[in-house]
Amino acid sequence: MSTEHSTVAAQAPVDNFENADHFFKFLGTPKFEELPNVPFSAKVSRSKFFENANSMSESIKEKYFKEPPSGLVVFKDTGNKVPRGHVTDTQCRPNITAAFKDDFSSNDTTFWPSIRMAGEWASKGSTPEAQEAEAISDLHDLLLARPDLYVAQGMLASEDSMMFLVGIGGFGIRRLNMRWDDEGLSKLLYAFIYRTYDPGHFADLSYKLDPIVDEDDPPHRLTWTITIGVKSREVGGATPERLVPCPNFLPLYASSPFGTRTHVFAANGEGVDVDGEKLTVLKDQVCRIHSRFDEHEILELVHKSKRVPGVVEAVYHKSIKLPSQLDDLDVERVKHRYGLRQLGRPFASIPNVKEMLKVAFDIVEVLRFLRTERNILHRDISIGNVLYAPPSEDKQDPDTSTQDYEDLFFSDYFLSDSPRRPHTTSVLLVDFNHAEHLTSKTEGHHERVERTGTAVFMARAVELGKPVAIPKFKGYQFLSPIPSAPNKYAQKCPNTRLKKFPEKPKEVFTKAENSAPSPWRHELDHDVESVFWLMLYWAMTAQPKDMPAERIAGEEAEGTIHSTFEPLNDLFQQLAEILSSIDRHWLHASETRNNPEYFAEAFQRLILQFLIEHGDHSFMNHRIGPNPRKPERDNVDVPRSSTTNQISHASSQAKRASNTDEQSGSKRRRTTQEPQTDRNSEN
Repeated sequence: MSTEHSTVAAQAPVDNFENADHFFKFLGTPKFEELPNVPFSAKVSRSKFFENANSMSESIKEKYFKEPPSGLVVFKDTGNKVPRGHVTDTQCRPNITAAFKDDFSSNDTTFWPSIRMAGEWASKGSTPEAQEAEAISDLHDLLLARPDLYVAQGMLASEDSMMFLVGIGGFGIRRLNMRWDDEGLSKLLYAFIYRTYDPGHFADLSYKLDPIVDEDDPPHRLTWTITIGVKSREVGGATPERLVPCPNFLPLYASSPFGTRTHVFAANGEGVDVDGEKLTVLKDQVCRIHSRFDEHEILELVHKSKRVPGVVEAVYHKSIKLPSQLDDLDVERVKHRYGLRQLGRPFASIPNVKEMLKVAFDIVEVLRFLRTERNILHRDISIGNVLYAPPSEDKQDPDTSTQDYEDLFFSDYFLSDSPRRPHTTSVLLVDFNHAEHLTSKTEGHHERVERTGTAVFMARAVELGKPVAIPKFKGYQFLSPIPSAPNKYAQKCPNTRLKKFPEKPKEVFTKAENSAPSPWRHELDHDVESVFWLMLYWAMTAQPKDMPAERIAGEEAEGTIHSTFEPLNDLFQQLAEILSSIDRHWLHASETRNNPEYFAEAFQRLILQFLIEHGDHSFMNHRIGPNPRKPERDNVDVPRSSTTNQISHASSQAKRASNTDEQSGSKRRRTTQEPQTDRNSEN
């Protein structure tokens, strides 16, 4: 069993249907009083299964889908052939594939969004657990490829039995295992195949796959038309809803089909006008019904008084109830559909060290502003949620960058000799699904989840769910320095920052400075620590273009980053020293370093100083190659930064931006995706 399959299976909650009747009710098909005579013996060969399944399919088409004419669903033994056009570029290859006959090519492959059912014939020599993991992995990938399905169909067949599998988006796997000679199996298989023709309540009818053009000419840019319901003006006390089609939307990202199932699409063009606002991105996400906040609430609070640069904006939102047929499973989920204004590239696609550090400075500034001015914590800083949106691709409204913010200053404001607005930035913060507004919904009945975030980027205290303990060895019991402010920073930023954090040397921590600590909670400093892990991930995986490949070192510090970028080690050591300070939870309230902004201020001073001192050095502007560095251990994989769709879409957007700039020279709105956790310099 592959590592990918075992990981997917481990993450998917799996449960059984109570019995055949329970499963039949879930399928919700006609009762099928008369069934074709398709006998199954105690043992069924692989070829016999396909023969019988296709015989049933022909009978279903003839009886139920003859008028109006529809295609014939055929079951094919696809062996090791990889379906095409998956949003994640997965190489998963189900060996039982059902699709309409016309959707198969001459070599018996098809596109993932055309697959009606995906499964496995149990391979000899594999354990039952490994076989089931393969079949669950197929369903995992099918749900990612089919945003139009609430429920995806799969199976695991062998000579002795058939395991029916359904993958329920945002919920998990349900299964029913039956022997071939069970008298109820034929009816269930008939109903199962019926649902491949007519998904019924399994389907979200707001999606429609656009016609596939040039299917033999990769890359395969499969797009969807997604119809959204937009409320019109109130008429006679009622608020009617008009349907607005969003055609030609390209899937850029899909993840967590059994958790917070998320699909992100970008317009292959200028987007759609919704009540005077430009919608360029659609995002569907399945969330718990009783979540304390949803993303739309948080974004409204962020931009309520005036738009905040560096933060994605929502121009549309609707909550979509899941099908009532899922109610008896206690799914307790709702789908949120967001229309977003901006689009960005993956953080790992930032082209060089200089740009990466500027984005790091700016994301700290955004987080700091949200905490101090909006009482909002993001709580999930990761490589998928901090995007790169350079000003040359900026499509934000002109008034956004000219508004007056008393305490919001980005890196270009300090670094550029030409007069630049302080609110010009290349960062775009997205995905506020785990965010929190600190001063609302504080009553006890609102559930508060402390441990949130993406594991590899999570702050140590957040991972522990409590403050980092005071080190037992006294040599590690210290308070980190408060670095001096660079001259450009001191001259341009508000004096309040300098007064709040006067320069201080490294100091010894004493018990006398400790006080009765308040209850621990996620705070700004934890999000800033996540920025450190984000920067380190970029630096570790960055392979400089046209330079010899160097593998990522294992346990040794040397070799953590490519030798071309060796000067970065000094900055990382300084930032790590800030993080190594005694957890502020244990500090006296009067201690300057007990301020949640301390990490933010220290990081920004150190990053800006490094940019000033090294800005013109060659390593700062050396471009990154398209493929990430490989670890010393070959069994550890560092994925590419961008999928085929992301690369293709970025390329078309760049061409469109170039054409527009040549024609008009006007500023353009920043075009949002939630990227893969990896790298490509051209996305």
